[in-house]
Amino acid sequence: MNNTDHTSSDDSWLWLDNPETHSPQPGTGPTRLPPRESAVASGSSAVEGPWPGTSLTRNHRVIGQTRRRVVLGLGLAAAVSAALIGAGIADIAGDTTTEVAAPTLTAARPPDTSRAPAACMGLSGTTITSDAGDDASLTGVIAAFEHAYYVRRDPAAAMGVLAPDTGITAEALAAGIASIPTGTTHCVAITPIADTAAEIHLVQLHPDRSRVDYLQLVNVSPRADHPHEVWITNIQKR
Repeated sequence: MNNTDHTSSDDSWLWLDNPETHSPQPGTGPTRLPPRESAVASGSSAVEGPWPGTSLTRNHRVIGQTRRRVVLGLGLAAAVSAALIGAGIADIAGDTTTEVAAPTLTAARPPDTSRAPAACMGLSGTTITSDAGDDASLTGVIAAFEHAYYVRRDPAAAMGVLAPDTGITAEALAAGIASIPTGTTHCVAITPIADTAAEIHLVQLHPDRSRVDYLQLVNVSPRADHPHEVWITNIQKR
């Protein structure tokens, strides 16, 4: 057996640096070239080369760097994808979010006194009115009497809410209505002091703008013939 010493100047390794194809000589076969021990010993890995029996060396450092680059590239791609997905979710959430307007608090408007009759100006009480009223309550029946007297100017209508024991006659009411100038307006402030009694402040406002004030105490009671209705039983100065 021939022992051949391969050194770094061995021409048989030049094909790695200059991979040119050499025509085989007649009568000789391909020669197996062993890998250099120095390359394997230096920490490189041997990989089968393009020729049978030959090997190529790859440095582990190069392979490690390549792997790190691949891992870093994949990590960067994953981060970019996560950012894009997050942005997409934010856009979707933004598109489906319904803005709810904050509630607006509006202060309650004060009572409008601009349309109140001039006769009501300056009055104070639980109820201030010049309306027609009704016969179903203390406040309602007082308003009904004053409305019949000053607006309707009808003695019979005024007598309809008076109890017989008041001592007031239709003639007296007619005379009183006739003494009031036509066009006179009125207003009454009613302050109940009991279930069947109230203090009133009555105002007459004449067409010449003269004003007459009356302070009175009025009592009522349920009607015997109509239990759900009340009528006036007493009117007196106070």
